[in-house]
Amino acid sequence: MRLTFPNGEHAAVTIEQGQVGVGSASGGGTSVVIEGLGPLHAVFASGRRGRWLTVPQGAMVVLNARPVKRIAYLRLGDLICLAAVQIRIESSEPPAAAPPVDPSARRRVAEDSSNMPKAALRGLSGPWFGRCIALSMPRSIGRGAGSDVRIDGPSLQERHASVDLDGGQLIVRTVSAVGTIRVNGHAVRSAVLSAGDQIEVGEHRFAVESPGVASTANRVSTPVPTHSDDPRSTSAAAMPTSTPNEDERRAPRDLSGVYLLIAAAAALAAALTAFFVYAPKG
Repeated sequence: MRLTFPNGEHAAVTIEQGQVGVGSASGGGTSVVIEGLGPLHAVFASGRRGRWLTVPQGAMVVLNARPVKRIAYLRLGDLICLAAVQIRIESSEPPAAAPPVDPSARRRVAEDSSNMPKAALRGLSGPWFGRCIALSMPRSIGRGAGSDVRIDGPSLQERHASVDLDGGQLIVRTVSAVGTIRVNGHAVRSAVLSAGDQIEVGEHRFAVESPGVASTANRVSTPVPTHSDDPRSTSAAAMPTSTPNEDERRAPRDLSGVYLLIAAAAALAAALTAFFVYAPKG
Protein backbone atom coordinates (compact mmCIF):
# COMPACT_ATOMS: atom_id res chain seq x y z
CA MET A 1 0.00 0.00 0.00
CA ARG A 2 0.98 3.64 -0.42
CA LEU A 3 0.46 6.56 1.93
CA THR A 4 -0.29 9.64 -0.17
CA PHE A 5 -0.71 13.19 1.09
CA PRO A 6 -3.39 15.07 -0.92
CA ASN A 7 -2.29 18.46 0.40
CA GLY A 8 1.41 17.89 -0.31
CA GLU A 9 2.82 17.74 3.24
CA HIS A 10 5.07 14.82 2.28
CA ALA A 11 6.00 12.64 -0.67
CA ALA A 12 4.13 9.35 -1.07
CA VAL A 13 5.41 6.48 1.09
CA THR A 14 5.11 2.82 0.08
CA ILE A 15 4.71 0.13 2.74
CA GLU A 16 4.96 -3.46 1.55
CA GLN A 17 6.05 -5.23 4.75
CA GLY A 18 6.66 -3.39 8.01
CA GLN A 19 5.50 -0.17 9.59
CA VAL A 20 5.88 3.59 9.22
CA GLY A 21 5.47 6.11 12.03
CA VAL A 22 4.12 9.58 11.24
CA GLY A 23 4.75 12.51 13.59
CA SER A 24 6.65 15.72 14.19
CA ALA A 25 9.81 14.36 15.84
CA SER A 26 12.32 12.19 14.01
CA GLY A 27 13.49 9.06 15.77
CA GLY A 28 11.59 7.07 18.35
CA GLY A 29 9.64 5.25 15.66
CA THR A 30 8.81 8.30 13.55
CA SER A 31 10.08 8.06 9.97
CA VAL A 32 7.69 10.50 8.25
CA VAL A 33 8.22 13.90 9.86
CA ILE A 34 5.50 16.55 9.46
CA GLU A 35 5.26 19.69 11.57
CA GLY A 36 2.13 20.28 13.60
CA LEU A 37 1.59 16.64 14.61
CA GLY A 38 2.39 14.84 17.85
CA PRO A 39 5.94 13.46 18.24
CA LEU A 40 4.61 10.03 17.15
CA HIS A 41 1.07 10.68 15.96
CA ALA A 42 0.20 7.36 14.28
CA VAL A 43 1.80 4.14 13.06
CA PHE A 44 0.78 2.54 9.75
CA ALA A 45 1.58 -1.16 9.29
CA SER A 46 1.31 -3.64 6.45
CA GLY A 47 2.14 -7.32 6.48
CA ARG A 48 1.05 -10.84 5.74
CA ARG A 49 -2.06 -10.45 7.89
CA GLY A 50 -3.28 -7.18 6.39
CA ARG A 51 -3.07 -3.44 7.03
CA TRP A 52 -3.78 -1.54 10.21
CA LEU A 53 -3.32 1.74 12.03
CA THR A 54 -2.18 2.16 15.63
CA VAL A 55 -2.84 5.40 17.53
CA PRO A 56 -0.80 6.41 20.60
CA GLN A 57 -2.79 7.59 23.60
CA GLY A 58 -4.01 11.16 23.28
CA ALA A 59 -3.44 11.53 19.52
CA MET A 60 -6.32 12.84 17.39
CA VAL A 61 -6.89 10.50 14.43
CA VAL A 62 -10.02 10.24 12.26
CA LEU A 63 -10.61 7.42 9.77
CA ASN A 64 -13.32 8.08 7.16
CA ALA A 65 -14.93 10.69 9.47
CA ARG A 66 -14.86 8.33 12.48
CA PRO A 67 -12.43 8.84 15.38
CA VAL A 68 -9.90 6.10 16.14
CA LYS A 69 -8.95 5.57 19.78
CA ARG A 70 -6.39 2.78 19.61
CA ILE A 71 -6.32 0.53 16.55
CA ALA A 72 -8.18 0.27 13.24
CA TYR A 73 -7.99 -2.02 10.23
CA LEU A 74 -7.37 -0.25 6.93
CA ARG A 75 -8.90 -0.65 3.48
CA LEU A 76 -7.38 0.57 0.27
CA GLY A 77 -9.00 3.94 -0.38
CA ASP A 78 -9.39 4.98 3.26
CA LEU A 79 -8.86 8.63 4.19
CA ILE A 80 -7.15 9.30 7.52
CA CYS A 81 -6.85 12.71 9.18
CA LEU A 82 -4.01 13.24 11.63
CA ALA A 83 -5.06 16.57 13.10
CA ALA A 84 -5.07 18.77 9.94
CA VAL A 85 -2.96 16.38 7.83
CA GLN A 86 -4.80 14.11 5.41
CA ILE A 87 -3.41 10.72 4.36
CA ARG A 88 -5.03 8.55 1.71
CA ILE A 89 -4.38 4.80 1.51
CA GLU A 90 -3.80 3.78 -2.12
CA SER A 91 -3.15 0.45 -3.76
CA SER A 92 0.37 0.11 -5.11
CA GLU A 93 -1.03 -0.18 -8.64
CA PRO A 94 -4.12 1.58 -10.05
CA PRO A 95 -7.13 -0.63 -10.86
CA ALA A 96 -7.51 -1.96 -14.39
CA ALA A 97 -9.46 0.37 -16.66
CA ALA A 98 -12.79 -0.92 -17.94
CA PRO A 99 -12.96 -2.05 -21.57
CA PRO A 100 -15.05 -0.04 -24.06
CA VAL A 101 -18.78 -0.51 -23.69
CA ASP A 102 -19.96 -3.58 -25.62
CA PRO A 103 -23.78 -3.78 -25.56
CA SER A 104 -23.82 -7.18 -27.26
CA ALA A 105 -21.56 -8.69 -24.56
CA ARG A 106 -23.86 -7.25 -21.89
CA ARG A 107 -26.88 -8.81 -23.58
CA ARG A 108 -25.17 -12.20 -23.85
CA VAL A 109 -24.33 -12.20 -20.15
CA ALA A 110 -27.83 -11.02 -19.23
CA GLU A 111 -29.38 -13.89 -21.17
CA ASP A 112 -27.37 -16.44 -19.18
CA SER A 113 -28.12 -15.56 -15.56
CA SER A 114 -25.74 -18.29 -14.33
CA ASN A 115 -22.82 -16.08 -15.41
CA MET A 116 -23.90 -13.21 -13.18
CA PRO A 117 -21.82 -12.90 -10.01
CA LYS A 118 -23.66 -12.28 -6.76
CA ALA A 119 -22.39 -8.90 -5.66
CA ALA A 120 -23.47 -5.93 -3.58
CA LEU A 121 -22.32 -2.47 -2.58
CA ARG A 122 -22.11 -1.89 1.17
CA GLY A 123 -22.05 1.66 2.48
CA LEU A 124 -19.03 2.61 4.58
CA SER A 125 -19.99 6.19 5.40
CA GLY A 126 -22.82 8.71 5.31
CA PRO A 127 -26.52 7.79 5.10
CA TRP A 128 -25.70 4.50 3.36
CA PHE A 129 -23.45 3.29 6.20
CA GLY A 130 -24.13 -0.40 6.85
CA ARG A 131 -26.73 -0.66 4.10
CA CYS A 132 -26.36 -2.91 1.05
CA ILE A 133 -27.69 -2.71 -2.48
CA ALA A 134 -27.62 -5.78 -4.70
CA LEU A 135 -25.83 -5.51 -8.04
CA SER A 136 -28.06 -8.00 -9.83
CA MET A 137 -28.88 -5.23 -12.32
CA PRO A 138 -27.23 -1.96 -13.45
CA ARG A 139 -27.19 0.60 -10.64
CA SER A 140 -26.78 4.36 -10.88
CA ILE A 141 -25.17 6.56 -8.23
CA GLY A 142 -25.85 10.29 -7.97
CA ARG A 143 -27.86 13.05 -6.35
CA GLY A 144 -30.78 12.83 -8.78
CA ALA A 145 -34.14 11.46 -7.65
CA GLY A 146 -33.88 8.67 -10.24
CA SER A 147 -30.56 7.30 -8.93
CA ASP A 148 -30.59 3.85 -7.34
CA VAL A 149 -28.02 5.02 -4.77
CA ARG A 150 -28.99 8.59 -4.01
CA ILE A 151 -26.29 10.65 -2.28
CA ASP A 152 -25.70 14.36 -1.80
CA GLY A 153 -22.61 16.50 -2.19
CA PRO A 154 -21.47 19.72 -3.89
CA SER A 155 -19.30 17.91 -6.45
CA LEU A 156 -21.85 15.22 -7.36
CA GLN A 157 -23.87 15.10 -10.57
CA GLU A 158 -27.49 14.04 -11.04
CA ARG A 159 -26.23 10.73 -12.43
CA HIS A 160 -22.62 10.59 -11.33
CA ALA A 161 -21.57 6.96 -11.85
CA SER A 162 -22.92 3.54 -12.71
CA VAL A 163 -22.05 -0.01 -11.66
CA ASP A 164 -22.86 -2.64 -14.24
CA LEU A 165 -22.00 -6.13 -15.41
CA ASP A 166 -20.16 -5.98 -18.72
CA GLY A 167 -18.77 -9.09 -20.38
CA GLY A 168 -18.88 -11.02 -17.10
CA GLN A 169 -16.96 -8.32 -15.20
CA LEU A 170 -18.24 -5.86 -12.64
CA ILE A 171 -17.53 -2.35 -13.97
CA VAL A 172 -17.83 1.11 -12.45
CA ARG A 173 -17.90 4.11 -14.78
CA THR A 174 -18.51 7.82 -14.45
CA VAL A 175 -21.64 8.90 -16.29
CA SER A 176 -21.00 12.64 -16.35
CA ALA A 177 -18.11 14.02 -18.39
CA VAL A 178 -17.01 16.07 -15.37
CA GLY A 179 -17.61 13.42 -12.74
CA THR A 180 -14.77 11.62 -10.99
CA ILE A 181 -14.60 8.63 -8.70
CA ARG A 182 -11.87 6.86 -6.78
CA VAL A 183 -11.26 3.12 -6.59
CA ASN A 184 -8.82 1.98 -3.89
CA GLY A 185 -7.64 5.58 -3.59
CA HIS A 186 -6.92 6.16 -7.30
CA ALA A 187 -8.92 8.75 -9.28
CA VAL A 188 -10.42 6.98 -12.32
CA ARG A 189 -13.14 7.36 -14.93
CA SER A 190 -13.76 3.60 -15.08
CA ALA A 191 -12.42 0.45 -13.45
CA VAL A 192 -12.90 -3.29 -13.25
CA LEU A 193 -14.04 -4.09 -9.70
CA SER A 194 -12.94 -6.95 -7.46
CA ALA A 195 -14.32 -8.15 -4.15
CA GLY A 196 -13.11 -5.86 -1.35
CA ASP A 197 -12.54 -2.81 -3.56
CA GLN A 198 -13.53 0.56 -2.11
CA ILE A 199 -15.35 3.09 -4.27
CA GLU A 200 -15.27 6.75 -3.26
CA VAL A 201 -17.92 9.03 -4.76
CA GLY A 202 -17.59 12.53 -3.38
CA GLU A 203 -17.53 12.11 0.40
CA HIS A 204 -19.33 8.77 0.23
CA ARG A 205 -17.67 5.36 0.34
CA PHE A 206 -18.81 1.90 -0.69
CA ALA A 207 -17.19 -1.54 -0.56
CA VAL A 208 -17.73 -4.28 -3.12
CA GLU A 209 -18.80 -7.49 -1.43
CA SER A 210 -19.16 -10.57 -3.58
CA PRO A 211 -18.40 -14.30 -3.38
CA GLY A 212 -18.73 -14.41 -7.16
CA VAL A 213 -16.20 -11.67 -8.03
CA ALA A 214 -12.52 -12.52 -7.65
CA SER A 215 -10.41 -10.61 -5.16
CA THR A 216 -7.28 -8.82 -6.28
CA ALA A 217 -4.14 -10.90 -5.95
CA ASN A 218 -2.50 -8.72 -3.30
CA ARG A 219 -5.46 -8.56 -0.93
CA VAL A 220 -5.84 -10.64 2.21
CA SER A 221 -9.36 -11.41 3.34
CA THR A 222 -9.00 -10.96 7.12
CA PRO A 223 -6.34 -8.65 8.54
CA VAL A 224 -5.65 -9.68 12.13
CA PRO A 225 -3.11 -7.50 13.95
CA THR A 226 -2.34 -8.99 17.35
CA HIS A 227 -3.61 -6.87 20.22
CA SER A 228 -4.65 -8.27 23.59
CA ASP A 229 -7.25 -5.56 24.31
CA ASP A 230 -8.92 -5.55 20.90
CA PRO A 231 -11.90 -7.96 20.60
CA ARG A 232 -11.32 -8.33 16.87
CA SER A 233 -7.80 -9.74 17.29
CA THR A 234 -8.99 -13.35 17.57
CA SER A 235 -6.19 -15.87 17.20
CA ALA A 236 -6.40 -18.03 14.10
CA ALA A 237 -5.59 -21.06 16.26
CA ALA A 238 -8.81 -20.52 18.20
CA MET A 239 -10.99 -20.74 15.11
CA PRO A 240 -12.44 -24.14 14.17
CA THR A 241 -10.68 -25.67 11.18
CA SER A 242 -13.58 -27.90 10.13
CA THR A 243 -17.23 -28.57 10.83
CA PRO A 244 -18.44 -31.73 12.64
CA ASN A 245 -19.91 -33.03 9.39
CA GLU A 246 -16.51 -32.76 7.72
CA ASP A 247 -14.90 -34.77 10.53
CA GLU A 248 -17.54 -37.45 10.20
CA ARG A 249 -16.86 -37.76 6.50
CA ARG A 250 -13.12 -38.12 7.07
CA ALA A 251 -13.34 -41.25 9.33
CA PRO A 252 -16.08 -43.74 10.34
CA ARG A 253 -17.32 -43.41 13.91
CA ASP A 254 -15.93 -46.02 16.38
CA LEU A 255 -18.92 -47.53 18.30
CA SER A 256 -17.10 -50.31 20.18
CA GLY A 257 -17.07 -48.30 23.38
CA VAL A 258 -20.85 -47.80 23.20
CA TYR A 259 -21.46 -51.53 22.74
CA LEU A 260 -19.20 -52.37 25.69
CA LEU A 261 -21.08 -49.94 27.92
CA ILE A 262 -24.44 -51.49 26.93
CA ALA A 263 -23.15 -55.00 27.70
CA ALA A 264 -21.86 -53.94 31.12
CA ALA A 265 -25.20 -52.33 32.00
CA ALA A 266 -27.06 -55.51 30.97
CA ALA A 267 -24.79 -57.70 33.11
CA LEU A 268 -25.27 -55.42 36.13
CA ALA A 269 -29.06 -55.53 35.71
CA ALA A 270 -29.02 -59.35 35.53
CA ALA A 271 -26.91 -59.59 38.70
CA LEU A 272 -29.25 -57.30 40.64
CA THR A 273 -32.29 -59.27 39.46
CA ALA A 274 -30.75 -62.59 40.57
CA PHE A 275 -29.84 -61.13 43.97
CA PHE A 276 -33.35 -59.95 44.74
CA VAL A 277 -35.08 -63.12 43.41
CA TYR A 278 -32.82 -65.85 44.80
CA ALA A 279 -31.47 -64.22 47.93
CA PRO A 280 -32.51 -66.13 51.11
CA LYS A 281 -35.49 -64.61 52.91
CA GLY A 282 -35.51 -63.85 56.58
